[in-house]
Amino acid sequence: MKHVISLSLTLSLLPYLTICGNVKCYDKCNIVTSFTYGTDPDEWAKNSLMGSVSDKNKACTKEQIKECDDKEACLSYDVAAKAGIEMQPEKDAKDQTTVTREGHMGFRINFCGPKTYTAVPPNHCKEWATSLENEFKKGSPFTVNGVETSCSQVKLCEEDCLGGAAGLSATLTLLISTLAYLLF
Repeated sequence: MKHVISLSLTLSLLPYLTICGNVKCYDKCNIVTSFTYGTDPDEWAKNSLMGSVSDKNKACTKEQIKECDDKEACLSYDVAAKAGIEMQPEKDAKDQTTVTREGHMGFRINFCGPKTYTAVPPNHCKEWATSLENEFKKGSPFTVNGVETSCSQVKLCEEDCLGGAAGLSATLTLLISTLAYLLF
């Protein structure tokens, strides 16, 4: 009987144990979500240049997980960038013609911030254009010019902001310890 009461109590507390404390968030994590070229969105997947983006720029890391402060939430927004890109030929290629194309990049910006932050200020979104142009000047195989950016609405998250990983870990630990108690 003692085991049934213990299991019932554990199961009734599970929802509260997985959301206790402040929200956890990938803080100061900017990832590249797309990099392609062409004027037809239907061809962007075929023209993907994501293979030239390093893996460290494609995903947040566990080192970037932070517990947001009391008056903060986990915030994110997307940045879409469009620019003219000049693709230089490989040094050993027969055709040494530089190809100019319309390039597109997508980013997701994640951070802990005030719950009142609902829109990216226009001047901040424009700063992304300058930043991208400067980054591509640092040894990229592409020459970039005329960068234009747009930012999405800010998305606010107040629970399960890491995709369920943190809550699942706490839940599994609790279930395993309860089962061990019941069996032994």
